Amino acid sequence: MSEPYYPFVRWSAEHLWALGLTLAAAVAILCIGAGLRPKGRYVICKVLALVVAVQFISEFTWRAFSGAYGSWQYNLPLHFCSFMSIFAFIALWWRWRPACTLVYFGVLVGSIQGLITPAMANGYPSAAFFVFFVAHGLLLIVALSVPVLIGWRAKGYDDVKALLLTDAYVLFIIPVNIYLGTNYGYTQQVPIPGTILDYLGTAPWYYLWAQLPVLAVFRLLMLPVHDKTEQ
Repeated sequence: MSEPYYPFVRWSAEHLWALGLTLAAAVAILCIGAGLRPKGRYVICKVLALVVAVQFISEFTWRAFSGAYGSWQYNLPLHFCSFMSIFAFIALWWRWRPACTLVYFGVLVGSIQGLITPAMANGYPSAAFFVFFVAHGLLLIVALSVPVLIGWRAKGYDDVKALLLTDAYVLFIIPVNIYLGTNYGYTQQVPIPGTILDYLGTAPWYYLWAQLPVLAVFRLLMLPVHDKTEQ
């Protein structure tokens, strides 16, 4: 028996509650972690990494067996946020600097749009609703944990490097979408109306027009986390 359909409504009470709980969880974890010694922050990062891994595996296992998103082509971990989850685990577990850089910039500019203007059809209390907000909420927590708990600091042209890495994803996923007939990363068509992409033209060209605005936001995001020891 298929799950009942609950249409998602942006800025509904359920959406606002999801955003509020996400922010509350982020503030609580970061405040607790910031007050701990390095060993304590290390443990929190390891636990967060395991939570991200469990969520990632659980989500795509559920997708594979629930049929909530149709055939297998639409249930692959190929969305930008799926890649961010993989790099989030790497950043938390191994503290690899390129992963930290990509997660900080990529999530705070890209994945966070998913929380603000979700491109989803099923709303509360569907399983898809909870899966979506848990996944994106975890990404936000990890992105903020990178500078606060790991101690990563932006250097040199980290913003440009992050932009080039996101561009690499777009260039990779375009032929994949053409071959599979999918829309990962929204390179074939815009998501559900009401996102910032609506103002940047047609797919996939809006990614080209977004280069300078995104780089400008990346540069602003560098300001609070810039390595002050860098000459």
